[in-house]
Amino acid sequence: MDTLAIFDPAYWWDTLPAADVLIVVVCAFVMGGLVKGLIGGGLPSIVVPIMALVVEPAWAAAVTVIPVMATNIWQAVDGNRAMAVLRRFWVYFGCLALGVAAGSQILVGLPPQTAALLIGVAVVLMSPIAIASNRFHVSQRRETWLNPLVGGSMGVMGGTTVIFTPTLIYFAALRVDKDTYVTAAALTALFCMVPLYLGLGFSAALTWEVARASLVLLIPTMAGYFIGRALRGAVSERAFRMILTASLVLIGIGLVYKGVFS
Repeated sequence: MDTLAIFDPAYWWDTLPAADVLIVVVCAFVMGGLVKGLIGGGLPSIVVPIMALVVEPAWAAAVTVIPVMATNIWQAVDGNRAMAVLRRFWVYFGCLALGVAAGSQILVGLPPQTAALLIGVAVVLMSPIAIASNRFHVSQRRETWLNPLVGGSMGVMGGTTVIFTPTLIYFAALRVDKDTYVTAAALTALFCMVPLYLGLGFSAALTWEVARASLVLLIPTMAGYFIGRALRGAVSERAFRMILTASLVLIGIGLVYKGVFS
C-alpha cells in the first residue's frame, strides 16, 4: 500500500457506495449514533436493518465494526464509572464472555430469522415490565447469584444468535442510574464483541476496504453519538427510563419484523 495514498480523499471515498446510497448509509449511522449516545445501546440494531435496504447485508454488518467498537470504548471510559461498574459486575462480565465464546461455537441451532423472532418477542414483552413498572426491581443482594446466571445465559444466547439486546434489560431491571447504565451497556458490548469476533473468525469479513469504509463512517456515527449524549444529559431519570423502554420495544419490533419477513 502506498503510504501517501491515505492523504488522498479519493482513497477513502472509493470504498463507499454511490452518492444516492451513501445518503441512506450516513443517515443510518447518524441515527444509530444518536440512539447509542442517548440510551447506551442499539447502534447495530438500527444501522444494519436500514443499510440492508440499500446495500448487501454482509457489507452492512461488517462495516459497523469500527463505529461499534469506538463508541463502546468511548462510552465505557466516559464519565469515569468504568472501574466502579467492573468491580460490581466483574462476575457478570466474565460469565458473559465465556457464554458468548461457547455460544459462537454452537453449530446446530435455530435459523437466524427464527432466533430474531423469538428474541424480538421476548424484548417487546420484557422491556415494559423490567423498566416501566416501579414495582419491578432486582435488589443488589440478589446479584450474587443472578450475575453469573444471567451473564452466562445471555452470553450463550448472544453468541448463538448475535443479538445482545436482552442484556440491556437486566441492567434496566437493576434500576441503576442512567450514567451507570450507559457505562454498563458499553462494557457489556465490549465483553460480548471480542469473544464473538474471535469465535466466529470475523477477520475474514473485515477486509481492508471494508475497514476503510468503516473508519470513514465513524465520523457520522460520532456526530450522532454526541448529539444523543447531550440529550441524555438534559433528560431526567424518569424520562430516560421512558425513552429506554420505548427504544428497546422498537428494537424488539424490528427483530420480530426481521424474523417474519427476512
